[in-house]
Amino acid sequence: MKSDAANYRARRIGRTLKLFLVDGSPTGVITAELGNWSGKAVVAPRTALPDLIKREEASRTGVYLLMGPDPDNTARTLVYVGESDSVRTRLASHDSDDAKQFFTRVCLIVSKDENLTKAHGRYLEARIMALIRAASRAVLVNGTEPDFKGLPEPEIADMEGFLSEIEILLPVLGFDVLRRAAESGDADSPARADEPIFTFTEAGTNARAREAGGEFVVLAGSLARVKETNTIHDGAKDQRRQLVEDGVLVKSADGQHYTFARDVAFSSPSGAAAVVYGGNISGPATWRRESDGLTYKEWRQQQLAQAQGGEE
Repeated sequence: MKSDAANYRARRIGRTLKLFLVDGSPTGVITAELGNWSGKAVVAPRTALPDLIKREEASRTGVYLLMGPDPDNTARTLVYVGESDSVRTRLASHDSDDAKQFFTRVCLIVSKDENLTKAHGRYLEARIMALIRAASRAVLVNGTEPDFKGLPEPEIADMEGFLSEIEILLPVLGFDVLRRAAESGDADSPARADEPIFTFTEAGTNARAREAGGEFVVLAGSLARVKETNTIHDGAKDQRRQLVEDGVLVKSADGQHYTFARDVAFSSPSGAAAVVYGGNISGPATWRRESDGLTYKEWRQQQLAQAQGGEE
């Protein structure tokens, strides 16, 4: 039997997040701070941008993200990353920029101790942009991607630590654009050996998936149908089209199947099943655990029963 200390180490360590609704409304300006982090985030919908830019944080050096749906394809998210010595000036100019009309939300990140310099901001901007491209959760609309390395080695180490906190915070605030699809929790943690693999083989498909980081991830190499049914809903249809345009779903030589070129995260088993099958279908009833054939629904009921019984 594991000791209490060993059990504690085996679990993910919790973090404290402090949110403050500036005007008491969840749709206004919100500040966010992680315990023992020197940074601070301020988020707001575009409608509350005037309230954000008049705050003291907007006068500091910082980095920011503008995010919203692609007006030409709502299944795709667009994001712009910037940095400035005085973020309020840049944000005000973006609001009147026709090329930035897509964004509906803003996230500003500054240092509570005001120790971020222009060089730090440029380094963080470059690293955040690189992470967004690697994660493939959103389309980066910046015209160029700077490769900034003008920091001494100790300061790079400090900024990488600062960035690791940003990676934890942004998904909680609804800016989930940095996290790779196959990551489960901590960015450096590989998939656990006991995490089940699920398979989907309806209508000649052959897909494999697993749960990771609160999502249902279809694994690279999985086969989906090219043909779509009349029951496919618009969301799945748009998502399939976008995955094809992005080169993620690649048509096979026989023309009957798509191959997943990389792991793709979905919000649910049904969402994944609809894209693989090309039509409306119950994911919990059709994804099966690879080891024993249990449906996802049966496996989930088993998990809940164990939880109610207090089993580890």
